[in-house]
Amino acid sequence: MSGTREGDGEGATPAATGPTPPTPGALAGWRVLVPRSGEWGERVRARLATHGATAAVVPVIEFAPPADLPAVDAAVGRLARGEYDWLTVTSATTVLALAGRAAAVVGGPASEALSAVVGRTAVAAVGPGTARTLERHGVVPTLVPEEHSARGLLARLVEQAPAGARVLVPQSDLAELTLADGLTAAGWSVDVVLAYRTVAAERPPAAVADDLRAGRFDAVLLSSTSTLAGLLELVGTPPPSTVVACIGPLTAAAATAAGLTVSVVPEVASGEALVDALAAHAAPAAHDAPAAHAAPALGARVTDPPEPPDPTGLTDATDPADPTGPTDLTRHRPGTPDAAGSEEGTP
Repeated sequence: MSGTREGDGEGATPAATGPTPPTPGALAGWRVLVPRSGEWGERVRARLATHGATAAVVPVIEFAPPADLPAVDAAVGRLARGEYDWLTVTSATTVLALAGRAAAVVGGPASEALSAVVGRTAVAAVGPGTARTLERHGVVPTLVPEEHSARGLLARLVEQAPAGARVLVPQSDLAELTLADGLTAAGWSVDVVLAYRTVAAERPPAAVADDLRAGRFDAVLLSSTSTLAGLLELVGTPPPSTVVACIGPLTAAAATAAGLTVSVVPEVASGEALVDALAAHAAPAAHDAPAAHAAPALGARVTDPPEPPDPTGLTDATDPADPTGPTDLTRHRPGTPDAAGSEEGTP
């Protein structure tokens, strides 16, 4: 694994330059399993195609409303009344969840309701992908940390405001309490609310599991620990011949603990960086048969700005314009998971 890391307690170091240019044909003939759907999955499919690969987008997780919607609505009401100094947002899915509930509480389209509810409350976004989704809902973040993780967000927030600041921390049911606990320890008044749940998707067709087991996928892209769990439960375990590429060190550690050999981890937790890292991994053997590639040392270094700023949106963020991503989160297949105190966009 390369030197910088983006997990809970694993500091991400932002790269200083733009994304590594695609290597045309580096993945020519490769068949890649992408166990995430929505806008993210389709854009990753397109990015893989620029390298010559064919993607099979097979979702293994979905998002659903929280069990206690009244609690979310009450928090949104407090936000609308200006009772918080800060709002933290750790993924685009959190934006969608809040926007949907804001529309339910104050009325109007979700794309406008969130801005009305937030008002003058300062907003901290975990990374540029999340920030862009906020901006599409009319909210300009006050703070985006250089390290795109709960740890990075915590460090910047503690620097920005004195003890006693009031903060709303919406998150998924799988999220760790890294941010909330850290702010509490720093003397902040923290209100944690569960904004949505991550649930298993429907079991994919048997042919997908058969292809994975038979080694007919040259690589699999794991975008979160939840995606890993869903893959193992619903599809199966990739064979040694399949290259395992993980979006960040937390996901890589979970995959390793599950017995997988992780060969690719980009320095930045983004879809673009993940695909380009896979291409960089494959480039030395680009003229070999796709299934015959050997796995080099863990980690393919990708020089990428912290969470890509490119307009393609290949980040851990759902494009809210994507019709597959309703803002009411009525059990939909995600364009992004939430951050669990780890890489941006990890449930």
